Amino acid sequence: MSVCGAYGCVPLAAKPCGLLTEPGGMSQRSCAYFGARYVLGPVKEALHLVHGPVGCLSYGQMVRGQREPLLGTATGEAEIIFGGLARLRRALYEGLSLFPEVRGAFLYATCATGLTGEDLSTVAREVEEETKKRVLVLDCPGFSHSTQAGGHALAYRALSSLVREGERAAAPVVNLVGEYNVAGEAEEIVRLLAALGVRVHTVLTGKTRLSEIETLTRARLNLLFCGSTARDFAEDLESRFGMPWVKVSFYGLSATSASLRKVAEALGLSGSAVEELIAREEAGVREWLRPRLPLFSGKRALLVLGAGRVGPLARLLRELGFEVVGAASIFGTPRDHEEAAPYSGFLTDDPGDDEVERLLSLLKPDLVLTNAREVWRVIKFGFPALSFPQEKRRGGYAGYRGLLNLARDIERVLTAPVFRLPPLV
Repeated sequence: MSVCGAYGCVPLAAKPCGLLTEPGGMSQRSCAYFGARYVLGPVKEALHLVHGPVGCLSYGQMVRGQREPLLGTATGEAEIIFGGLARLRRALYEGLSLFPEVRGAFLYATCATGLTGEDLSTVAREVEEETKKRVLVLDCPGFSHSTQAGGHALAYRALSSLVREGERAAAPVVNLVGEYNVAGEAEEIVRLLAALGVRVHTVLTGKTRLSEIETLTRARLNLLFCGSTARDFAEDLESRFGMPWVKVSFYGLSATSASLRKVAEALGLSGSAVEELIAREEAGVREWLRPRLPLFSGKRALLVLGAGRVGPLARLLRELGFEVVGAASIFGTPRDHEEAAPYSGFLTDDPGDDEVERLLSLLKPDLVLTNAREVWRVIKFGFPALSFPQEKRRGGYAGYRGLLNLARDIERVLTAPVFRLPPLV
């Protein structure tokens, strides 16, 4: 296939989603180990221990811009040659004694210990028997999957093993599944649900505790946010415990309102109450946006993002008046592309560095939304860009208030004097 614009055409080989990353491709992002940390990092009431070199410990501390507690065995040459299980055993006992309040532990395997074949499971069972605390092994060496998405899947399987059967709450209670609370986004979602009389049991995994994961079945409904990583988890809970789930998105005006209606219908709540809330919230947003829409109207946007954000943000930008000239997902699936297709000029998956640079040169976008690693490439070429996840000080982008935060940041970027200079490509 080719992508054509006013400046010519760029040939792009047609390829299905899910192929292995090409060398130098933007989709390399992180390894399977960090994928597991990405999901599990915020979980409280748990000891997080990395069995591997100190570099892996350092790398896994920052999760979505937040420093999360993490311990490590800091294995070196001696452990690689002679084995590091004794060191691991001591580290687990020491960690559990230093933090007696934790209910269990997540134990992460890394490339070094994966290559030497360390038997982490046997040590975990020994420590469990002695301490009576659950120790879950994440067999997630970086080489175990072609992208960090493999680590996401491993993490959700570990979480699923913690869930116990329990009595459903009588009141309307939900779990937020696949919501990572980037820059406090969950707070806006909780606020809107509370206005409908709906209580959130836990935010999985942006703001959760081990005890809340164990009692997930108290909720009457699971709200699925990031379908790319958490859909299997929601389906597993439905199969094992009969917990229904609905797919929602709180990015953009129409998506937020539609999701609130969907939640109200699933829980049998008053339709008039949800419509009153939507009318009140939408009126304030539209009033604030009205003088800014001319700045956005007709501008061209390019998205290069994690698969779960491509469709929702493409739809949001269209609502603001942008033309989405293209979207590239990172470890996307056909389902992700089906969601984004109505809103984007073209779609691709796992673009290489050269492909993205040629697209910038061809399409000349007025705005690029991309991940925190690639945003600097775009800026250095002279294109206005915003990164996801955003800095905490920018505030969340979810819900009605989040839409105002995002629109404010887009306005700031589009009007920055530096981007009046011509792009370098």
